[in-house]
Amino acid sequence: MVENFWEKHRKQIFFLIFVVAVIAIYAYNLLTPYLSDDYAYAYQVRQADSLWDLVKQQYGEYLSNSGRVIGQFNIRLSLAVDKHVFNVINSLMFGALVLLMYHNVSNRKKHDIGLLLLIVVFLWRYAVDFGQTMLWICGACNYLWGSVFILGFVTFYRHFLKKADDMKHPVLLAVGTLFFGILAGWCNENTSGGGLLLVLLFAANFVCDRKKAGQKKLYPFMITGIAGMLLGILGMISAPGVRSRSDVMAEGSYTGLVGLLSRIYKTSVTVRELFFELLVIMIVVLVFLVLQKKLKEWKQIRTNTSVLFLVAAVATAYVLAIIPTTTDRAFFGAGIFLMIAVLSGIMEIDVDKELILKGAKYSLVGILCLWFAFTYLENLVNVARIYREETERIELIKADKADPNGDGIVVVPQFREAFANPYSCAHLSDMTDDKEYWINLFYETYYDVGNITAIPRDEWDELYGDNE
Repeated sequence: MVENFWEKHRKQIFFLIFVVAVIAIYAYNLLTPYLSDDYAYAYQVRQADSLWDLVKQQYGEYLSNSGRVIGQFNIRLSLAVDKHVFNVINSLMFGALVLLMYHNVSNRKKHDIGLLLLIVVFLWRYAVDFGQTMLWICGACNYLWGSVFILGFVTFYRHFLKKADDMKHPVLLAVGTLFFGILAGWCNENTSGGGLLLVLLFAANFVCDRKKAGQKKLYPFMITGIAGMLLGILGMISAPGVRSRSDVMAEGSYTGLVGLLSRIYKTSVTVRELFFELLVIMIVVLVFLVLQKKLKEWKQIRTNTSVLFLVAAVATAYVLAIIPTTTDRAFFGAGIFLMIAVLSGIMEIDVDKELILKGAKYSLVGILCLWFAFTYLENLVNVARIYREETERIELIKADKADPNGDGIVVVPQFREAFANPYSCAHLSDMTDDKEYWINLFYETYYDVGNITAIPRDEWDELYGDNE
């Protein structure tokens, strides 16, 4: 009886849940005031007398600070109107993101209530820096709205790939896809890039399948859509303001291969901190899909929605390694793609009691391997940092001993506490500021110096760093 009620009113319940989700985010929007950069942009917007003045302000920012024309201009528009207008639009943007994620999940039922609830809960639980990316005006216009435009274009593109043989106005569609692509490409450096990768993957699968079937492989909108995204991305990353800002951000950073490896490490640490739970669920999902032989052949793998969005998520996250410095909210788009990958896989799994035990066993192996990969990488770097600091200390001791004017009294920095890890005992036997401490005496005896003391690194840098 209960099941019949849910089935009978599935559509109404689906839209009721959607409306409640939008109202829920609207309440948070109401309680979020102008914050941080909002005030700086609001002051600029106050100086504008017309829409054209806002355009000129945005062009000035394009030349001096940021190539994100779409997101930044939306900030100016949002601050030019009453905050309540933004509250409504931003809440609707959240609803649009929910629906776009819903439509990109495979194997869903019509008006799938369970999937809709999962998407809403996933966004509230796993969206990166929710307050900054969903509610703060400057963040929402760039990340939430940008993701809506990007995912909207991907959804639009996928739709017409499925309807390729039924389109009625191919020229109009091609032109519209070009401009939509430019809009999506000009939103966010890494997320737009991830969206372009998805479009390329879907297009490549379409061409491959059509070629094998002996059907028409290319349509004008496919080319103009990709070209549009490329133009948008190029327009964004080639902005003069991006170059000047990158130069400032890169000051004091490692360069070359060392710098790249350092940023890959930092990106991996951030991915673990932000997405570990999602990655665990992703492993479980992939294990069950493999056991159910849904990823047995190459065609199944290359066309699987979970796999494609997972690839896009990884690429969207790790492309940030080429940027000198970044913030957690830059991973927002990667998180959206990863959520779609997980949700699509969940919907694809068939419930089979016989597979539960086997799936749990292999999932555990996969989860432990994921934990090991992140733990190994992080602590490999920490062990290397300790080695570098110990080498530095030895050089200080040897330099003082070799100095004819040396007094045999050496002060060295202690190991940074941030580098402590279970795979090194260095911090358990570190020197102290007591020259009679047992490990200090060992160093003094081994290197044949009179007096060695160690003080915290920040103190040592302040007292001796500029003189060394």
